[in-house]
Amino acid sequence: MTTQQTRSISIYIHVPFCRARCIYCTFPTRPAGPATQTRYIEGLTREILGWFESNPGYTVRTVYVGGGTPSTLNHGDIEHLLDTIREVAPDAGEITFEVNPHADDLPKLPTLINNGVNRLSIGVQSFNDEELSVAGRLHDSDDARNFINECRKLGYRNISVDLIHGLPGQTLKSFGQTLDEAIKFSPEHISLYGLSVESESRLARLPERQFRTLDLPDGDGQASMYELARSKLIEAGYNLYEISNLAKPGFECDHNLVYWVGGEYVGFGPGATSYVNGARYRRISNVDQYLAVQDQSKNTIEFIESLSSRRAAAEAIVMGLRLAGGIDRKGIETRYGVKLTDLVGEALYKYESLGLLEISEDNIRLADKAYFVSNTIFRDIIQ
Repeated sequence: MTTQQTRSISIYIHVPFCRARCIYCTFPTRPAGPATQTRYIEGLTREILGWFESNPGYTVRTVYVGGGTPSTLNHGDIEHLLDTIREVAPDAGEITFEVNPHADDLPKLPTLINNGVNRLSIGVQSFNDEELSVAGRLHDSDDARNFINECRKLGYRNISVDLIHGLPGQTLKSFGQTLDEAIKFSPEHISLYGLSVESESRLARLPERQFRTLDLPDGDGQASMYELARSKLIEAGYNLYEISNLAKPGFECDHNLVYWVGGEYVGFGPGATSYVNGARYRRISNVDQYLAVQDQSKNTIEFIESLSSRRAAAEAIVMGLRLAGGIDRKGIETRYGVKLTDLVGEALYKYESLGLLEISEDNIRLADKAYFVSNTIFRDIIQ
């Protein structure tokens, strides 16, 4: 008698609702009332259950519920979603739920921890009230402090804090103060995000005169903030294990590591992507269109791309280079059946000569000074 072989997969779930849209946000989100949110969760849970019924043989390793702001959901919708997660992912070792430190979401924290959430990602962004206000955040620094303290009281032992560098009006001094505050709370994980002006954001659509008054830090200013964060956080006992992420030993985000090492994952919700059986899928991005299709129990996938071995290998290089340890050359060559020197040798040696890549027989990694310009390197490799 033979047993069916299982494969490991991770789940990403997008909750596309926010109380208000921050000036820098480009994610598919919008405000929604309780009835729309419940309608969405009912359709979403049907979609999740249906996928696993149609794709047996998977063991779920990690689950990440992001947004949007998942913590805007009411208690009943949160419980319904987490019941579904338990049904399809009974053995998941890491279940992350994104929350914003809004006072209205404090009562939902017990619901989360009592229903299996063992990792929180808190969108603090800054401990400076002026920076938070200009960015369109609905919490202030005291809300963030109270929220983190309440999480600890309830027993959360794996907390990640998001911080942004490059906010309007932010200075190296004010960002340093935000870092110092974050360190005082000793979260297990800290994610650093550099503000960029994306065309889909409110920030990009501001009138030019208003945009100029925002006093956005330039590239050199953001680079200095990033270097300050690295030095302060490493000194405080955090390991920089990926370009934008630092963790105390043993608290690296397992879910994000799946992306960076080329593991399989399935996404649900507007704009969510999946990578399964060598193909990439993307679901309908427009929230209202997604809801309409979801109501009819139809397939919400709008794009499928089967990756060639060369394309998959190039993407694996880019994703792996985000990790502090870099990539295993032989591992990628064996997995995808290509020679890296034949595939992207010109780009690799170009950046090695500039001192931005460190290349050995077994490994390729970003040099420390390359972290803030890594996107340029990645674009060159992936073209």
